[in-house]
Amino acid sequence: MSKYSLIDLPMYVRPEMYEVNISAITSSLMNHGKILSVYRIGSVTAPGISDLDMFVVFKDGVKTNHDPFHKLDEVGKYLFVHKLFGASLEHFHQALRVTKFHNYRLVGGEETRISNDLLPANERLLKTQTALEFLIKMYMVMNIQQKYKIIKVRAFLLEARALEYDLEFLGVTQGPLFDSVKEIIELRKQWFLTRNNTEKIEAIFNTLFTHLSTFLAEILTREVFYTSHILNGRFASNVRWTNANSLSISKFGFPMPSFIAGMFKKNYFKVLNKVNSFSMKLPVNENPPEFLGDRFALFKTMNEYNKIHIPNFMPPGTSLKIM
Repeated sequence: MSKYSLIDLPMYVRPEMYEVNISAITSSLMNHGKILSVYRIGSVTAPGISDLDMFVVFKDGVKTNHDPFHKLDEVGKYLFVHKLFGASLEHFHQALRVTKFHNYRLVGGEETRISNDLLPANERLLKTQTALEFLIKMYMVMNIQQKYKIIKVRAFLLEARALEYDLEFLGVTQGPLFDSVKEIIELRKQWFLTRNNTEKIEAIFNTLFTHLSTFLAEILTREVFYTSHILNGRFASNVRWTNANSLSISKFGFPMPSFIAGMFKKNYFKVLNKVNSFSMKLPVNENPPEFLGDRFALFKTMNEYNKIHIPNFMPPGTSLKIM
């Protein structure tokens, strides 16, 4: 008998629907008149599991409340898991240096990308920091789901794909975590072609979490994780973090039965987050090198700018909110 409730199950979507929705969103954006470029980023490797990511470049200084999602049908809303990325032209040029988005493809407007070559030392800093931010986030998310005994299946499969890139950033090409990620990538490919895949999720989830916990605890003894001049704060509204010599996480709150999660889905997860909190400890360095300090400052500036100028577009930033 399964110990977990499974929510957010993948729904098959025909590959051509990805292109239909990209075209519809691009047309809506380019007809708006305040946009210079629309890029598609990432790739669709598992239709029905993969989501869509786009980056919109606005003219400097413009303000708009345009919502490109307001006419999306249910399939479109399923494919776009989060808001589109958006930035002014000036911020876009700066963000190209400090983000690791891949596979840009221009689908609307003019080419606005510029060369963003980094010094080798800064390139390594960026890859390591980006990878550690995602590893810590995934460790936190998986720990919470394990404590709640609820797995968000599609999100888990999406995050495993992202984890593949972060291991590449760290130069990891073998080992238990690497092998576990490869197993999940193969499961993604076969999800709609074979039966009983949901029965495999629980064991795969637990195996990945075990290897991720071990790997992260070890790598934090070798690599430095930087924050922006703070030694404690929040990663989420119910997750506090503080500097410590080693990695750990503790839960505080009220146990609730996971079997009713299937009836209430994401709303039940939100309820659990309101009555439970987590305390995470990990080694950090609050004095980032100048390059990473500038990165933190840029992300803060873009976040404040977007709230005022383009509130329906998400600024590029770190996968882990360090508050």
